Amino acid sequence: MTSRAAAAVLVGAAWLLRGPLEASMALHMALQLPLIVVGGALAGAGRAGLGRWDAHGLAGLSWLLLASAYWMVPRALEQALTLPLAELGKFASLFLAGFLLPGALARAAAVIQLFFLGNFCAMMAIAGMLYQDLPQRLCNAYTLDDQVITGVGLVVASLGIAAAWCIWQLPALGGYAGPERRNAR
Repeated sequence: MTSRAAAAVLVGAAWLLRGPLEASMALHMALQLPLIVVGGALAGAGRAGLGRWDAHGLAGLSWLLLASAYWMVPRALEQALTLPLAELGKFASLFLAGFLLPGALARAAAVIQLFFLGNFCAMMAIAGMLYQDLPQRLCNAYTLDDQVITGVGLVVASLGIAAAWCIWQLPALGGYAGPERRNAR
């Protein structure tokens, strides 16, 4: 299966299974939204030509932060449930974030990636902790228990993304250069 076909399957599944996925805040945020982003990333993988306006990956990574921050706001999720235009905006903005992500990561230096993905993971973890700790419902469409489960999912996802980035970057950074390796040089 090509990456375009896989992207179509993921985004199509996110669209066709909207009802069951959006019935739970946890499934909405921890499954449907990432399906759309990953679908966009698969569609954008290997695309050339965007480097002219995104030379260091700043535009693509900025869009990732903006789109993800917006869709972590409970009111935005609620609007996506009730307003068809908001639902289309959710799919379009997250697909675009995913589409731009592979090229942005390829063009960005490790320190730029660390800055943006560090902010992304911190934002997700803080939102997750707020979802868990606040005694009131943040979204009228979902229960307080679902909000707590979503908060746990956001914290776990932020840790997973951070760990995956570190593992991915380890070979590029030359691995660990502890005292024994530095003295051997």
